Amino acid sequence: MEKKRIKPIVAERDDMIGRSPSTPRSDGGDNNGSSGQTTGMSGLWKFMVLVAFFGLGGAAGLGWMQYQDLATKHSSLLQRFELLESRLSSTDESVTQSGAAMQVTISKQGDQLKKHWSEIKKLWGVTNDINKGKIEKNQKDISFLASKRNTLEESVNKDSKKLATLSANYLGMAADVEALAESMRNQSDGLNRINSSVALINQRIKNNAEGIESMEAFRRQINQKIYALEQRSGATLTQTGSN
Repeated sequence: MEKKRIKPIVAERDDMIGRSPSTPRSDGGDNNGSSGQTTGMSGLWKFMVLVAFFGLGGAAGLGWMQYQDLATKHSSLLQRFELLESRLSSTDESVTQSGAAMQVTISKQGDQLKKHWSEIKKLWGVTNDINKGKIEKNQKDISFLASKRNTLEESVNKDSKKLATLSANYLGMAADVEALAESMRNQSDGLNRINSSVALINQRIKNNAEGIESMEAFRRQINQKIYALEQRSGATLTQTGSN
């Protein structure tokens, strides 16, 4: 009796289930606006005018101090002169006795007074001449600084206009940047939703893969059992044929 071989059952491979997620990338750029600031230089001419003014004031102060010193001496002489006059008017006898001496003293004091007044006039004239030259020079410096100030003010006005234009441009760019940021936030939210969907799909794929692996294990067990049955059936048929 011819032995028939039973064809074994071979497990077929299932199609692989896989999916390659694609995640879009979005790039974003930031634009930065710069604004220049300009510094006014109107304080420079003020400082130079103050220096010239204080120099003139110092020279005038020196002349005034000298004038005050001489005026003090003159006042002292006048007081002494008045004192002498009071003494002369106090008693007729004392005036008669010391009239000649008083006259000499008054003459001397008058000469000293004239001398002091002459010195005062000289000092005042010298101080006036010095201050006059300094005043003329300071006036020229002030005129020069005033012209420079006008030039600087024109430059500052131009820079202020440029700054106003830059500020307007900056505000416009700030609005654009805000809109871009809002768009990026929306794209980020969309990307987060896509990532959540991809994560859910990956979990499903993982679950399906685990199910397939379990089915494969079960199928291998069935195939092993079928193969064992075939082996036992073949052995039984062999024993039957030999008998």
